[in-house]
Amino acid sequence: MFRLIRYVKGYRVGAVLGPLLKLLEALMETFVPFIMSDIIDVGINRGDTAYVLKRGLLLVFIAVLGWIFSLSAQYFNARASMGFGLNLRTALFDKILSMDMETVDRFTIPSLITRTTTDVVRTQTGLNMFLRLILRNPFIVLGAIIMSGIINIRVMLIYIILVPLISVGFYLTIKFARPFYDRIQRGIDRLTAFCRENIIGVRSVRAFGMQEEERKNFEERTDDLFENQVKADRIAALNTPINTLMVNGCVILVLLIGSSFVNGGAILNGSIIALVNYLFQILLAVERTASLVDSFNKANVSSGRIKEVLDYKKEDSKDVGDTVLKVVSKDPDAPYIRFQNVSFSYDRNGAYSLSDISFTLEKGETLGIIGGTGSGKSTLVNLLQGIYPVAEGGIYIEGVNVNDLDVKELRKYFSVVQQKPMLFAGTIKDNIRFGNPDATGEEIEKAVAAASADEFVYKKEGGLDYKIEYGGRNISGGQKQRLAMARAFVRHADILVLDDSTSALDYVTESKIRKYVISGETMASTKVIVSQRISAVMQCDKIIVLEDGLLKGFGKHGELLDSCDIYKEIYLSQTGDLKEAET
Repeated sequence: MFRLIRYVKGYRVGAVLGPLLKLLEALMETFVPFIMSDIIDVGINRGDTAYVLKRGLLLVFIAVLGWIFSLSAQYFNARASMGFGLNLRTALFDKILSMDMETVDRFTIPSLITRTTTDVVRTQTGLNMFLRLILRNPFIVLGAIIMSGIINIRVMLIYIILVPLISVGFYLTIKFARPFYDRIQRGIDRLTAFCRENIIGVRSVRAFGMQEEERKNFEERTDDLFENQVKADRIAALNTPINTLMVNGCVILVLLIGSSFVNGGAILNGSIIALVNYLFQILLAVERTASLVDSFNKANVSSGRIKEVLDYKKEDSKDVGDTVLKVVSKDPDAPYIRFQNVSFSYDRNGAYSLSDISFTLEKGETLGIIGGTGSGKSTLVNLLQGIYPVAEGGIYIEGVNVNDLDVKELRKYFSVVQQKPMLFAGTIKDNIRFGNPDATGEEIEKAVAAASADEFVYKKEGGLDYKIEYGGRNISGGQKQRLAMARAFVRHADILVLDDSTSALDYVTESKIRKYVISGETMASTKVIVSQRISAVMQCDKIIVLEDGLLKGFGKHGELLDSCDIYKEIYLSQTGDLKEAET
């Protein structure tokens, strides 16, 4: 947890004042048994009512002062810990947004969600407990030992022996419980992934009647999580009974030894009561520290998981926000886009998803990419955008390797419609402006019309101000694709990428959009169209045919019909008319 202490920045005053005020509260608390002893030994033994009242008023004053210190400390501790959580969560979110997709895949999305939520809360709670108790509890113990020494130095030896024994118990608890807390957090990751998968795919689960099987799988994961939690709690639970046993044993010793001192006249009855009270103060501090150890154990594991994300840095990674840029110069004579012997694998030690891909595309041309499912179409356009780093070869835009471009500058080239478009909660207008925050109302309306989205947008209540639910749940798949295209059109980037973005559209609507894109009215000079439909790519200036990650054909429609059997087969399977192709 202390490895993340820099995220207390902005709330350091509270982080310092909180423990100090708790220290003052503890100071007030250590005075109480001593004053009570004085009341019994002096006031009651002498029958001095005035003395008892005077000391009683002092106790009330100390109690009020302690309450003020405690309340103020709680405020500053809560403010510091909440601010720490805010800073930590913000830093995590910023880091995740800056990660390349290879890094996101390494951590997995469910794990990143757990680290941003559960782990941050646990770390925040651990800091709050630490600030509240780290100075107070040791001072209570130390104060009780010192005050007992003032009363009787020989009795103090019992306290001095007790504290190290308790400390050893805490150390052993931390040592043996931590592995289980680590397993718990990994189990939460797996459970989150499983729940996310089933919730997203709930329609498929129901359609195939797999509810009972998925319920059993869920129970297996929760049972594993439950077992690890029980094992960790059993270890943590040993602290309180063992420490209580030791403290109560010491109480018996104090009473036995103290009674002999009272009989010998070395100390008075009030002193014995004070010594026993100091022992119970130690017991209470021990119990609170036990809860601190439990929270600290969880926070320590969670903070390690958070730090793993925050400190992760790939040697070849280009995070958004990198300030050290290479000096690059564009080559006006170079092809606008060039793939040179590009190979790529999602698993760096696994089989290639793309192998030895080479082609060029001039500015203003339209590139079509076609191939079967799993042929590598989406992978190719992801590499073009720099979302994943190539394993071999190079990708160049205007003669500059994409690895030499700052990520922000690289992204400015592209306007993208993904295969599975994502819409955000908000209005239709907000979602379209996501592509260009400075878009005017006229530009938005034009983009909506170009995407053939005006057919349904203006029929909805509020039109462009119609509220889209999370993920676009309240509109159809085809409507989501058209709004995603409107968002891409309004961006006015140099390169427009349509990654199988018309799969949910009927042929008439797709044809309208395709004519708009190829006509050049999108203001994107260069277009890349990925599709499994031959009609979507046959009018492109250049067409790439992919199969199993290999480039099987490159050229125009007519050329590929003559030279590429795979392209010809796709054409015949979708149209059945070779004569039309030849004309």
